[in-house]
Amino acid sequence: MPRGTSVRHPLAGLTRDFHRIGPLDGRLAPWMCAELDQHAAQVCDGIVAAGGEVTARTLGTYLHGFLDGCLERGWDSAAVEYDWETLRVLAICRLAKERGFVR
Repeated sequence: MPRGTSVRHPLAGLTRDFHRIGPLDGRLAPWMCAELDQHAAQVCDGIVAAGGEVTARTLGTYLHGFLDGCLERGWDSAAVEYDWETLRVLAICRLAKERGFVR
C-alpha cells in the first residue's frame, strides 16, 4: 500500500470487500466494463474540475462524500444488484486499485 494510505482508509476497506459486490480482477462483462470506465472518468473529471489531482486522499474524500450523499438519500446497497450507486462505488474501488492506491 502506498505510503500515507492507512489500512483504515475508506478506499482500503471498500476495496478489501470489493469481491462481495463485484469483480475486482479478471474479465468483466462488456457492459460492466463500459459502465465502470464511464463512472471512473466522471469521478476523475470531478476531482480535477474541483482543482485537485487524483490521489488516494482526493479519491477517498470523493468516496466519503459520495457515500454520505447516498445514505442521506436512503440508498440501500442491498436493494438492487448493480444500481447506479453500486456501479459508482465499484468504479472508485477499481480506480484505486488500478492507480496503486490500494492492493
